[in-house]
Amino acid sequence: MIIIKAHIIAELKLLPTEADGRLSSIAAGEYRGVLGIGSEYFSVRWFISENETLEPGGRARTFGVQFLFPETSLPNFRVGDSFTVWEGKTIGSGRVPAVHHE
Repeated sequence: MIIIKAHIIAELKLLPTEADGRLSSIAAGEYRGVLGIGSEYFSVRWFISENETLEPGGRARTFGVQFLFPETSLPNFRVGDSFTVWEGKTIGSGRVPAVHHE
């Protein structure tokens, strides 16, 4: 089991494939992606537990998210903020229920 130091807790939901979302699920393990707020985008990573997946169009799931550059990213994410999940296009959305300050 891999443990990361989460900077925020994020509730994530992927768009369904038919709404121009991902064609496949995000499988267990490390996922590196991009979260966007307004016109700014931030590199992140999170881990999906073994035997779990994040399915396109599935229910929202909560993950600990680690910013690759927290000093520039973290000030942009506050409790209650909404963001997009981006992979060359918007593939999902999310909300921030908690922030872990360093």
